[in-house]
Amino acid sequence: MYSWRARIGVIAPLDDKVEYAFNKYAPDGVAFNSSRLAFSGNPTPENLIRMTELLEDTAKMYATQPHDVILFGCTSGSCIKGFGFDKECIERIERASGWPGLTTSTAVLEAFEALGLKKTVVMTPYPDDTNEAEKKFMEDNGLEVTSITGVGFNRNGPYSHASKLHLYRNAKKLKTEGAEVFFLSCMGLATMELVEILEEDLGMPVITSHQASLWACLRHAGIKDKLPGLGKLFTI
Repeated sequence: MYSWRARIGVIAPLDDKVEYAFNKYAPDGVAFNSSRLAFSGNPTPENLIRMTELLEDTAKMYATQPHDVILFGCTSGSCIKGFGFDKECIERIERASGWPGLTTSTAVLEAFEALGLKKTVVMTPYPDDTNEAEKKFMEDNGLEVTSITGVGFNRNGPYSHASKLHLYRNAKKLKTEGAEVFFLSCMGLATMELVEILEEDLGMPVITSHQASLWACLRHAGIKDKLPGLGKLFTI
């Protein structure tokens, strides 16, 4: 039985990066059951809101088997409608599935709280209107966003296919003065392998959507393993 420590459901847009990252870094005994939300086009507010309308129907698929937590694994999708929308998504998951829910944006907020830090510089692949919505969500939840930069992945083919080289070099270009944390947003970006090197090179803790989501899923499932290679967050 692969899930002898925890079984975690993952609801995510059409991409395999979440499963790859979670299965690569999770401790033994943790299993992930994944399902998809149909998503097409760029991550605009309209497209993201349309995607979230499918959340309950997808969560219902988890109702027949016990799960420790079910994650809505989309950062912008779980905060796009503003303050409290992540909690609304959690309630919808829990009503439909009968199991505890979580969202990536909630996980990110919990990661900031665990680190005890509030001032952040943010990098995303989103267009400006989605960035503004995410910035407002973060600030309405008590964080201070010193800057938020969309580096335009979506203008050059699928935005989620950005290479580690592209992510790393754009992160190094950001002005980090006044920030305490670097946050790399989006579950469509492969970010786990960048966490430690960016912490070293930027001189501050790093939170990414994948890392925070895995950390919060494990903590909500009662697993407190301190995993190597995933930055300061996983030492807490």
